[in-house]
Amino acid sequence: MSDRILRALGLLALTCFLASASVAARPASAADIDTVRARAQAVADRVTALERRLASLERRETRLQSEIASAGAELATLEAERRAAEAAYQSAMDGYVADAIEVYKGGDPSTNLALVLSARDLNDLELFTKVTSAAADRARESLAASQIQLDTASAAQEEIDHGKQRLLDEQRKVDVLAEEIRRNLALRRETLGELQEQIEQLEEAARAALLTGGVNPTGSFAAALAGTGPASEIPDGLVGTGVAFEGTASWYGPGFEGNYTANGDIFDSSLYTAASKDLPLPSYLFVTHQGRGVVVLVNDRGPYVGDRILDLSHASAEAIGISGLGWIEAEILVRN
Repeated sequence: MSDRILRALGLLALTCFLASASVAARPASAADIDTVRARAQAVADRVTALERRLASLERRETRLQSEIASAGAELATLEAERRAAEAAYQSAMDGYVADAIEVYKGGDPSTNLALVLSARDLNDLELFTKVTSAAADRARESLAASQIQLDTASAAQEEIDHGKQRLLDEQRKVDVLAEEIRRNLALRRETLGELQEQIEQLEEAARAALLTGGVNPTGSFAAALAGTGPASEIPDGLVGTGVAFEGTASWYGPGFEGNYTANGDIFDSSLYTAASKDLPLPSYLFVTHQGRGVVVLVNDRGPYVGDRILDLSHASAEAIGISGLGWIEAEILVRN
């Protein structure tokens, strides 16, 4: 099944999901958004892999182009050498024939001049073994050397030419594969953009529903919040670990409503939650300030200002009388 068909089916399924959610008048939940995010992440991972593969192919294409250009330059040099060798060979051949004719004129009249003039190559000319003058010997040596030079240049040119052809064939294959990856990458990026747009729509719907009171914690988030809130002592269901710390705490809320916490929950400043830079998520704390206590669920990261150790939700801070900054003591809790 092609990537285009798979993408179409995936978007159709997502559209049907969104439509069913709308028909049921149900605001998007964290699970809904996580599902789409997981799909988007899978597509993003594939996009990254394709981008790396394409970059590798483009580097390979650049190397091939450089090698092809080098082969072309080498072929041009070899072609010039081959032409020079052909000219030298022809000059040697002309000299050899001229010497053979001179020997014929001054030698044995039985030698067949027609045979001399009809010689086609070095093998034919070997028939003139009777030509023994020093001039003829030098001409034969020159002719043989020219033949070797010509054969060497022709063989080298043929080898380089075959190598260049192999490079051109490989470049064509790389070009075809790179173009296929570019098309695939464009489709994946389009799908990713559509999924990201759907995520933004779902998040906006979740924030709007939260701000209008349409969303209440459900499922595992609701279970995690059980037992949190103002308390003069650690409530039933939670047990102190004896691990405690103290420091400056702040609170947050405006501008964060409806956003996702680091733990994947939707932030609601009316819930008893907190943010920590290093505590495991989720964690429970019994936080006290000036004799007042509150149990909070740590489900976010922060604060990142100064030496503050906790960022409390507005409800948590209000429960222990903190309106700005406050010195708190906190003990880590676990469920029993």
